[in-house]
Amino acid sequence: MFTGAGVSAESGIPTFRSGENALWANADIEQFANPRGYRRRAPEAWRWYAKRAQVAREARPNPAHDAIAEIERRVPDFLLVTQNIDGLHARAGSEKILELHGTLRRVRCFDCSRYADWPDPLGEPTCVRCGGLLRPDVVMFEEDLPPGAMERAIEAARRCDVLVSVGTSNVVWPAAEIPHVAMRAGRPVIVVNPDMEGQPWGRTVIRVQSTATAALPKMVDPR
Repeated sequence: MFTGAGVSAESGIPTFRSGENALWANADIEQFANPRGYRRRAPEAWRWYAKRAQVAREARPNPAHDAIAEIERRVPDFLLVTQNIDGLHARAGSEKILELHGTLRRVRCFDCSRYADWPDPLGEPTCVRCGGLLRPDVVMFEEDLPPGAMERAIEAARRCDVLVSVGTSNVVWPAAEIPHVAMRAGRPVIVVNPDMEGQPWGRTVIRVQSTATAALPKMVDPR
């Protein structure tokens, strides 16, 4: 299973590139989302990410998250590869999760790499261990994915029985390579997304033009 922001959109989590609430609709936001920009604007960027983390904490998993968790319970050899950083998959009960882009559930220090929960009250972005600058534990622009994450995702796509791609534009690389790996291996790929522009197309691809909450529960219970 491969998921993107569209899975969480119906839980009130803004998508990144589409829709009127898209996070990157305002180009200035990208100034917060690379290491250099974050350091230059640390207080403002810290508060912006903290607000995103609060939105994620207050959101609730939707029927698509629940359906994915149920599929995992029924499929012994299952892996959920997600681009989402909101933590809703885990809260819905999914356990075999590979978070390609990190998570908003915690912060880490730029300098000593110490992990911690978001401080409450928020305070300043200062590490209690070394005094370094705190940041969310997410992959920013110009940064590499977590070590080994992409390799693990590609290997799973290569040997899967079927790959279901849900709620992702499939245009953000390197993650967009995942469905194509499955296609080249001759594996069936099911694409679930309201917008099919730019989505994979081929002999082994089944396209389901639908929201995640409308389509995924039917995979669990087709009645």
